[in-house]
Amino acid sequence: MQEVGIYVRQSLDVKDSISIETQIDHCRTKLLPNESYKVYEDKGYSGKNTDRPKFLQMMKDIENGEISRVIIYKLDRISRSTLDFANMMNVFKKHSVSIVSCNDPIDTSTPNGRAMLEVTMTFAQLERETIQQRITDNYYSRAKKGFYIGGVPAYGFDKVETTHQGKKTKKLAENVEQSAIIRQIYADYIDGDSLVTIARKFNNNGIPTPLGAPWSQNYIARILRNPVYVRANADIYNYLAGLGATMNNSIEDYIGTNGCYVYGDKKKRTSQKFVNLSTDFVTLGLHEGLISANDWLNVQYILDKKKNSSNLGTGNSTWLCGIVKCRCGYTLYSKKNNNGWKIYRYFYCRGKSYNTCEYHKKNMPVGRVEDIVEKALLKKLNELKTEKINRVVRDTPEINTLKIQITKIDDKMKNLIEQVENGSEITIKFLNQRIEELNTERLNKLNELSKLELKAHKIQQMSINIDDVIENWETYDIPTKKRITKEVIETVVLADEEVSIIFY
Repeated sequence: MQEVGIYVRQSLDVKDSISIETQIDHCRTKLLPNESYKVYEDKGYSGKNTDRPKFLQMMKDIENGEISRVIIYKLDRISRSTLDFANMMNVFKKHSVSIVSCNDPIDTSTPNGRAMLEVTMTFAQLERETIQQRITDNYYSRAKKGFYIGGVPAYGFDKVETTHQGKKTKKLAENVEQSAIIRQIYADYIDGDSLVTIARKFNNNGIPTPLGAPWSQNYIARILRNPVYVRANADIYNYLAGLGATMNNSIEDYIGTNGCYVYGDKKKRTSQKFVNLSTDFVTLGLHEGLISANDWLNVQYILDKKKNSSNLGTGNSTWLCGIVKCRCGYTLYSKKNNNGWKIYRYFYCRGKSYNTCEYHKKNMPVGRVEDIVEKALLKKLNELKTEKINRVVRDTPEINTLKIQITKIDDKMKNLIEQVENGSEITIKFLNQRIEELNTERLNKLNELSKLELKAHKIQQMSINIDDVIENWETYDIPTKKRITKEVIETVVLADEEVSIIFY
């Protein structure tokens, strides 16, 4: 048989406080004739939270179906937090338990009482959202200033206590044993090892991950993508800005020492973390990076190339697999044709199967395309022999022009922002619109700049021996030719019989 619960609470037994006995007497006046009840008494407990033994016992009895309704002297006796009260009422509602207050217009067995409860819960929701917004604002504020933003430290680092801007916080500090593994991962990947090969090597050597799980291809990729490891300079700033990130520090702060934090709304982030940062923010951390900017950017370039190359590039029928594309956008693959007396291979566009390709009306023989690309490749290598590969990439005309354009946009935005401070409501609206347009243009320019600099880095860090390649090209097997070609050529584009070669 169900009973009525009478809940009473008293923080301190002082002269002006409402005694437990007085509260019980008032609550009894709300009982129906012959109605049995059970008193839950928390003496000496604050109402700021629900960590009270008798309150918890009452909630347990409610969930067990032993209580039909609850009587209280006043709302603040059962809770002083509207958030806790709302959570409690959700349990009451779930188990069809009503609540009656002796000194508040709440009796959930009546329409007016339920209406008052809805008002109370509305304010509880407001408090909940306000608290959440306060937490979010604090998170973004701390992150923007470079404070450690919590969570498990990235592999290669430990958390240590520090003081920043007069406040105690934590920062990342190098874990010597783990950082050696991080550097090995980057070195192996640049040397040509695949993600799978690197993971397999660490697993075979019994090297543990932080959580004890085996090394995986995805885990290695996340490490290679994470800018927390890079000693960030201006090139890193441009690269991350080019991915759409909001940069909290100016480019002048990127002096080639500290790593970066990426943070933002995880729900809005793409499935491939660190690839699209359009909803994220980037802040320089307090810690020193582990990997040079050049090596980190080179790794990003290799990852991007492999991401954009489909499995069609893994074939061994031609050293151009994965490099040749149709003008319609599809990667071409090699097909074999047997007309009864001769077998020959040609490049085929998958867009023809979907009736979406208007360029590939004639099938180009693989051998013919290889001859054209080979001649162009060897000619380019001869040109590179006389070119100063170690030139400073910032001095290239295209990059310099873009940087000038970005600087001019920054100046325009600065002037507009100054005008906003003294503008009317109407002019401010148009000024803000123009600032937004300029910022979009700036991001596009930064993206274009990062791509050009990546290409320049690719040529700078070319690992092939040009003289050896020119002399021995004919003796190389298909995998070797493919590797060399990818060092120099970005894409070979076919449109019927027209062959366009795009070098880095």
